[in-house]
Amino acid sequence: MKFLKYITATTILTTSLHCYATVGGGQTIEVLGYEAKQQKLYLLRHYEDERGRLPQLYYYQLNSKTPDKLIEVQSLYINPKTHQIDYDQDAIQFEKDLNKIKKRLTPLLIGNANTAKIQVVQSQTHYVPAWHDQSQKIPQYKTIYKVTTASLKSKNQQAIQYAKTIKITQNYVVPNQNKLLIVVKYFGIPEETGYDVEDTVLLLPIQ
Repeated sequence: MKFLKYITATTILTTSLHCYATVGGGQTIEVLGYEAKQQKLYLLRHYEDERGRLPQLYYYQLNSKTPDKLIEVQSLYINPKTHQIDYDQDAIQFEKDLNKIKKRLTPLLIGNANTAKIQVVQSQTHYVPAWHDQSQKIPQYKTIYKVTTASLKSKNQQAIQYAKTIKITQNYVVPNQNKLLIVVKYFGIPEETGYDVEDTVLLLPIQ
């Protein structure tokens, strides 16, 4: 009977520890480059949690009517067996297909970090249950912002964050285009100890 109690107590403790194990992670942006012929600007979003899903490929179609619209690529994620989109499949074929795209790309130029500024348009604060204790509340900020320079600006962007700060971490000049690609970072995932999220913002000429 004592042995059974020990097993039960150990199981409960192990389960409890497993629930609080670090399985989350942040999201980072890798800017891949610019394809001049098709006027596409490619980037990857990396997910740093323990799921191990493939990074998500996106591009901006710079010669379209909405050049600042981020387009999600799905064709690289089709599972050959199921013919369905599968973000958890083996990375070998994905990397081969991605490398074919990378070979066509021109690296972006590093921009002056001081030229772009974040302008907060609107900010709202809500209180939501904490991930570890639903009876506790933590602040959640919904921020509408835009990024500007003297001659360029973005459309309004939205961030849901758990600290007020949004900062610029990367600044790129698009070759032969009067455009800037900005990467911003904020505290966007509250689980566990919390994780940062990066997003991209494309700046176009002020009209």
